[in-house]
Order: sequence, then structure tokens, then C-alpha cells
Amino acid sequence: MSDVSPFKTVLIKAENFFCRSLDDCEVYVDGHSGHDSASCGDPLHPCLSIPYNSTNVCLSSGQYNITDRLPSQIRAWKPAGSNGQVPQIFCQKEVEISCDVQPSLYWDRLHIKNCQFIDPRCTTITLNSISFFHTRLFITSMGNSFNSTVYDCLFDNTKLDLTHYSVSESSPPPMTSLSLLRFKNNRMLGSSRFSFWDKTTKIQSFQELINNTFDPTSRSQQSPTILIAWIRQHDTDYSTGHLLIQKNVLPSVALNLRTNGIPDLKMVGNRLVKCDVSLTISGLVTIGSLIFIEDNHISTFNLDKQGRDIIHGAVNLQKNVLVRLTVRSNSLPLAIHNNDIRICSISGRGDVSTRGTDVITDNTFVQLNYVSVFSTMGRSGDTYIARNFLSRADITFISDANADLYVLDNVWTGPVYNQTEMPALLIAQMTSCSLFLKNSKISGYRGGGISIGGTVRSSIYIESINVSHCGKGGIVVAAESSSVNLRSVIFHNNTSPTAGGAILISGHDNPFTMRDSILVDNRSPHSSAVSVSASTLDMDNVSIIVQDDIDQPLVDHSVVILNGNYHYENVSLSCAEERYLASSNASASLVWSCRPCASGTYFLGRGEVVEDVEKGNECTRCPEKGVECIDGRTPKAKPNYWCGKNAVQQLVCHNCPSGYCNETAHLWNSSCIGHRSGELCGGCADGYTLGFLTSACLPVDHCRHEWIALLSMVPVIYVAVLLFLPIGDGSMWKSMSYFVQTVPLLLKQEKQNSIITMFSSLFTTPTNMGSSSLGFCVGSMDYIEREFMSLYIPFGTVFLFLLACLCILLYHKMGCTMPPRKIIFLTKALDKRSMLSRCTTGLVAGFLLMYSGLIASYLKLYFCIEIEPERWVMYNAGTERCDQWWRTILVSTASIVLLPLPLVIIFIRRRLKGTEREIGRDVLIVLDGCYRQSRKYWESVYMVRRLAIAVAYVFITDERWSATVMRFLLLTALFLHLVFTPFVTAAGQWLETTCLLSLCCLTVLNGQLEERYSHVFLIAIAFPFIACLLIAIHKLWSKRKQRLPTNDYEPMLSTEEL
Repeated sequence: MSDVSPFKTVLIKAENFFCRSLDDCEVYVDGHSGHDSASCGDPLHPCLSIPYNSTNVCLSSGQYNITDRLPSQIRAWKPAGSNGQVPQIFCQKEVEISCDVQPSLYWDRLHIKNCQFIDPRCTTITLNSISFFHTRLFITSMGNSFNSTVYDCLFDNTKLDLTHYSVSESSPPPMTSLSLLRFKNNRMLGSSRFSFWDKTTKIQSFQELINNTFDPTSRSQQSPTILIAWIRQHDTDYSTGHLLIQKNVLPSVALNLRTNGIPDLKMVGNRLVKCDVSLTISGLVTIGSLIFIEDNHISTFNLDKQGRDIIHGAVNLQKNVLVRLTVRSNSLPLAIHNNDIRICSISGRGDVSTRGTDVITDNTFVQLNYVSVFSTMGRSGDTYIARNFLSRADITFISDANADLYVLDNVWTGPVYNQTEMPALLIAQMTSCSLFLKNSKISGYRGGGISIGGTVRSSIYIESINVSHCGKGGIVVAAESSSVNLRSVIFHNNTSPTAGGAILISGHDNPFTMRDSILVDNRSPHSSAVSVSASTLDMDNVSIIVQDDIDQPLVDHSVVILNGNYHYENVSLSCAEERYLASSNASASLVWSCRPCASGTYFLGRGEVVEDVEKGNECTRCPEKGVECIDGRTPKAKPNYWCGKNAVQQLVCHNCPSGYCNETAHLWNSSCIGHRSGELCGGCADGYTLGFLTSACLPVDHCRHEWIALLSMVPVIYVAVLLFLPIGDGSMWKSMSYFVQTVPLLLKQEKQNSIITMFSSLFTTPTNMGSSSLGFCVGSMDYIEREFMSLYIPFGTVFLFLLACLCILLYHKMGCTMPPRKIIFLTKALDKRSMLSRCTTGLVAGFLLMYSGLIASYLKLYFCIEIEPERWVMYNAGTERCDQWWRTILVSTASIVLLPLPLVIIFIRRRLKGTEREIGRDVLIVLDGCYRQSRKYWESVYMVRRLAIAVAYVFITDERWSATVMRFLLLTALFLHLVFTPFVTAAGQWLETTCLLSLCCLTVLNGQLEERYSHVFLIAIAFPFIACLLIAIHKLWSKRKQRLPTNDYEPMLSTEEL
């Protein structure tokens, strides 16, 4: 508010008076060069001191000591040759002013110190550029027209009191009579005080306080104060007071205004520490002006209104910055807009005929306290609290007549540090009121979202409200004979320590309605979502989602409790995962609970209400193996078990393939490791694929197609190694190949075996017998594709050998000859053995080496389990069904070729026994060259051992049973080896014994997780390699020295062979 034109009009007289000329003084005084004589006083002959009876004096610079009387008109005078300093007046005792002779008081450019003036009575008062120091000046202005101006003065520990007093109350003053005050551009220091008392009667009064300041660095115990008081204004239509307070910077301003109606008060652009306004309406006029309080910065602002009712007109506060605002009134309409107020307290109480309307909009509050308690005979005005930024609001609204309270479109900014245990909106008491609460979001209040208590004969309408993350409930209502209506509300993640995590409504004779609402993840020990006691309850299109409360102590798991005549339609409720729905229905009571199952039972999915139909209200007995169901918690699968749910939401659990599942107890739906997924963890998660040298799935974007070229070279490398390796009788490579092929099958928990797995893959197909940090992938593929690609290596090796042997055989048949140099080179390279012989022995040795891997791949592709009735899947690839067409061909072919191979070996050996052909002799060298004469069948035993180990590894899915069977098979193999001593040399016998002992030791160590067994584990693996290396070194050393074989390499003959 900046329009101050009324003040400009009425202060013309003051301006004219202030600007008038005082060219002629009665007496001129010069304290430096004057002379007190009978003829002194003119400018050429000034007096030395101020004459006693003078009234109009001009003073030059200097110090003047006053003891008794001071002229009413004094101004500074600068004679020729003076320094032009301001005259200084010192008082020795109380001094009177000559207003009895000259009633107009005019002082200009003076310093007045230590003066105390005897109460002068003047008509017109003008103080211009006066500096008061430790002075007290009480001035009374009497008459029918008043004009007081205090301009550009300094008050230092000075008290100035001005009083305008009417001469007579019996005779009416002229219509042009005015009471004027102008207090402008003054500076107040120390404990100075300016007081103005308007005690005029039946005349208009105008006061103006503009641009007055103080020293904020002063450390005085009392700060400067300005007091404006209006007293005895009544019984006339034209005695309205006008007060302008503008652009002041002061510590304290107090206004005590007694008027017939609302005064014309304007406070604009001030910076105040404290402002107290006391307003008393004493006349019969109930219609007045507006009070404008605009663009001020005030730490504490107190407004207190008393007296008669005000219906029209209002106090208008806008664009202010206030630390604390306190308004106390008995019916004073308020308009509060666009303010920044930390703490706002508004209290209205009284007995009035009609209550006015309060409008509080577009403000920023830390806390709003609003109390309206009125007893009215007529209509009560409404209250609007809209579009504000609020941290908290406390409201009390009591009225005899019906009134509306609108709390609309407010933004709740969250609690501050000292409000953590209070709700965002607290309505402590409400009577005969209609509350409209709309379009707000409340979040993060530990003391609760909305709390409405003590409600009687009222209506509550709450619409489009979002309450989340609040303690002590989302909304709590205690009401009697009141209706509660909720529409389009959202309650999310609220908590109550007692009941009704989202909604708690109690009382009697309270109709309750809730429509189009959502309640999500609210919690409390009792009725976590809704608890309502009402006469009638109507719920329509309400969605409730329940959070799991298994970890909350002392909860009864109830979600919705309705006490009263209820009706619901299109209500949906969804319990937490693995919680069943318990329902208790009666004619006037409804309870829905989401309960955990008892130990030994479980429930998959969610109990729910869908389209008003209850579903999922029974628990299922826990499976007997592979999983534990305890205290309603999520079922836990045992180590190396996979669990899933079937079509009827029942839990099924099976042993998991090695390296696929978690090796510790885990949640039933978190079985897979290594980025695996699907049934039996047989597939890969999105973005992952199967690879080689690892059982884990690898990222697809890490795959390289270049690895295909490397894999294609593996058969070539096998052929080259087996062609140039001196196979001989084969005792060493047979024992070591059996050892490295068997080790990965024993290590179910894959303990530090990446190097062993990688090394063993050189002798077997690179499948998922173990995991390795060197795993790689060539592209996206499933288990079937990976296994068939793995079969390329053994089939490719055999094919290349067959091709090489066929070419060599045809070469000899055609009688071709080689150049002498090539013959000499190949003869030396092949150690004087023919290429055909090398090809034959390499082919047979490669087939024997590949047999274990081939039989394992075949068995894994063959092995299926019934994961649920009439549905079979491959055990090692649970995502693949067993009714695929290619399995029939594979099983038929492998059953004919691979399984009877040990018997075929015996048959081939008997057919070739005693043969003279070179190829036949080469085959027999590989098959039984390392065995004693009576144990030539031992290669078939070797193959049966490999077959038995592979069958146990593939078909025995339980780890404990698998370890037991493996231990039995290996101990049996060791026993048979020691009893039959099949090898022809002592070194071969001892190497085989070492390998079998190490394997038996591994079956004992497998499953021991303690760190102290790790060194024994490593020694058991390394010992056969060390023994083999020592035998090879000794054999090469003996050959190099061209010595006869030692006793270690001589045939061991039994008595029956002699």
C-alpha cells in the first residue's frame, strides 16, 4: 500500500508553517562578542545572554547556560566573522518555556543538553534540526486546531511527549479543525522515547511517522521507543483518525488507538524489531476504513483488538516479513496475503452478532495457530486458508452458528526440528463447522498427518489429499454427530503406534464415506490400513495394498476394521507376498487381516479381495524335502536346492545341478547363482548366455565370435599331440587321464578348482563340470546348443584320425614312395615308427580319452526329472522339456554305441589276439599293453569305472548321497586294483595306487569348509602329478644313459603266470 494522498492534502498547512520566514527576531544574542545593555539585541549590537522576557531569539554559536526561562521561538544565527557552529543550550535546573506569551513553539538548529522543561502549553509546535541530549520535554498543545512537526532531530537519551488536547468538549469545533503531527527524518539513540497523545474530541486527526531511524550498534539497556496513543475519540462521524507509518527503522513502535471505527492506519516499508498495536472500538460505528500493513520487516508484531464488533472493513497484511505475528481480537476481519511469517498466532474470541470473514492466502508459515471461538446470534463468517506454504497448522473453530472452514491448495513443507512429534494439521476442537480440506500433500511428519479431535455437529470433507511417511497415523478423527467424507485420497507408508495406520475414525452417530481412494503400505499393530467406528460406512472404489509386517512385534495383522452398518463396492485389497487373507464378516462388523502361515505351512502369492470377492485364504503344507517353512516367513530352500511354484501356486523343490544354485540356505525364490534363472536354474538371465569352462552365465556383450576359430583348432591340436606323443603301453597317461577326469566330478562345491577344471577340459568335453575364471562364450546359446557344440571336439578328433589313417592306408596301398629326405625326417620325428602305426595308436588312445566326456554328455542330455505331475524337464537344463524329437535319436544312438563299449573292447581284444597285422598289434598295445598277461581285460574295467563314476555324478542329485556313492566306488576301485595288481610294471602300479588314494582322500575332504583343510586339499591334488613327473624323469634319464630298465619297470609276474 503506497497511496498516502490524504496525508499530503491535510499536511499543507504544516508545510507552509514550516517554510515560513522568520527574518526578523526580537533579540539577537552572541555569546562571544555581545554585551548585555539596555540597548542590546539588534544584529549590530547583540546581547551576550538571552534576556529573560524574550520570546523570539536568534542565537549565534556558543554555549548558553539557562537557569529559569527559554524563549518559545529560537533559531540559530550566524553573524559576520563567526564560525557558524550550532548554538548549545545547557540547563542548570528545570526551565520554563515562554509559550504563555508566544504560544507557537519554534526551535531551529540547536543543541539542547540536560534540560527538563516545566510542562509548557503551546498551540503550534515545530522542532527542526534540534539535537536533544539527556533532555525531558513534555508539551501540551490545546485548542481546536493543532499542528506539530518534529523534523530532522536527534534524540539521545531524551524523552519527548506531545499531547493534543481539545479546549472544550461541550462546544463543537469548526468543521475545518484538524489535529496534525509530522515526525520525520529523526534519529533516536540510547533510551530515547517519543510519545504522542491525541486527546482531541470531535475533530479529524492526522499523524505521520516517516523515515525515523536508530543506532542498532548501541548497547543501551533500553532501546528507543515511539508511542502513538489516541484517547477519547467518540460520538461523531468525522472524527476518524489517520496514521501513516512509513520507512522507519526502529526497535519499537507502540500504537494505542481508541476510535469509533477501524482507523485509517497504514504501515508501509518499515524495519522494526517490535510493533504493538492495541485497537479499541468504543463508538457505535461498525464500518470503518482498512488497516494496511505492507512490505514491512518486523520481528514481533502484536495486534490486539477490543470493543465493538467490526463486520465490514479489515486488517490487510501483505508482503511482510515477520518472525512472529500475534493477533487477538473479538471479531476483526483479517486479510493476510503474500507474507513470510515464521510463527503466526490468530485468536478470535467473543460474543458477537455476526462474525466476519478471515482470508489467509499465499503466505509462507513455519507454524500457523488459528483459534476462532465465537458465540453468534446471526450468521458466522467463513475462513479461507488457501495456497499457503506451511510447516504446521493448529486450528480450533467453535461457533454457535454454522460456519465454513476452507483449507485448500496448501503446500506442507515438512516438520522443523522442534515440531517432530506434532502432526502437520491439528484441529483440536471443532463445533458447528463444515471443514473443506482439499488439494494438499503431507509427508514426513512423525507426529502424524492430519489429526481432528473434539468434533461435534460438524461435517468434514477431505478431497485430493496425499499423506505419506507420517507417524501416529495418516488421519485421525474423533467426532460426535458429525459426518466424515473422504474422496480421492492417497495414504502411503504411514505408521501408527496404536491403530489405523492410514485412517482412524472413532465416535458415535458419524456417517462415514470413502470413495476413489488408495491406501498403500501403511502399518500399525491393529488395523494397519483402516479402522472406522461409525453409524454407517460406505466404501466405493477403494484400493488397499498391504505391507509385510512379519518383523513388527505385537501386531495382530488386521488391515481393515469396520464397526457399523457397512457397505462396500469395487473394493480391492492385496496382502503382502506369502500372506493369506483372513476374513471375519458380521452384519455390523467387518475385519480383513493379512496373516502369515503357521510353521510347517506356507502360502505363495497374495491373499486379496478382487471385485469384492475374497481370494487366497488357506495355507499349504510345506514340502517334505528341500525347504523349511518357519513362523510364516518366506520359505527357505536348503543348500543346493532349487524351489519354484507350479500352476496351482504350490511349492516344488528339487536338488540343483552342481554350480547352478546357492550352496547355503536361501529364500526359495533366490536359488540361482551366476546370473542363472528359470527352472532348476537351467537358463540364463536376460542379457546373459552359457559359455565354456564355467557353469555361470556370461554377459552376451562380452562374447566373442573369434573363439569359434580357436575351438575349431582343438581337434587338430589333439591329433597332433596324439600323433607325436609316444603312447607306448600307456600306463602313465591312463592313470593321469582317469585322475584329472574324475577330480571335477568329486568337487561339488568347486573349491579353488579353476585350474584343475581348465586342465581337465583338455581331456574331456568343456561342459559345466566346474567353473573357471577363464570362462568364455562365443554368442547367445542355450544348453542344448552348447552341448552339441562341445561334442564337436571328440567327434572332430576321431574324424580327423580316421581321415588321417584312411589317407595313410590308401597311400601304402597305392605303393607311393616319399623322397629320401622326407623319409629320414619322419623316421626321426616318429621315433622309427610308421605313420600308420602312430595314427592307429593315436586314434584308439583319443577314443579312450574322450569316452568319459562323451558318456557324461550323453547321460546329462538323457537325464530328466518330473518337476511337476506329467511335466518332465532336463535336469541340467530345466528350461528344456524332455519330449523333444532329437532326444529319441540321441538316446537310441548313444545307447547302442557308448553304453556297451566295455563289452565291445573285450570282443575286439579277443578278435585281435595273436594277430600278425601291424594295425591289430597297434590296437592291442593301446588296449592292454600296460597290463599283465592275466589282466589284459583291465581296459574294460577302466571303462566300467568311468561309466559308473559318470552315472553317479549325473543321476545322484543329492550331494550327500553322491559323495557316499563316489567314495564307495573309488574305494572299491582301489581295493580291486590292490588285489588284482593289473599293471605290468611296478611304476605303473604305484602311480595308479597314488591316483586312487588321492581321489579317495578328496571324497573325504569334499564338503569340509574349514580353512585348515585347504592345504591337505591342495596336496591331495598335486601329489599324483608330482609322482607322475618323477617317474617320467627317471624313465627319460634311464633311456638317455642307454641302460637296461630297472626293476621298477620289469614285468611283475604272479605264480600262476610262471
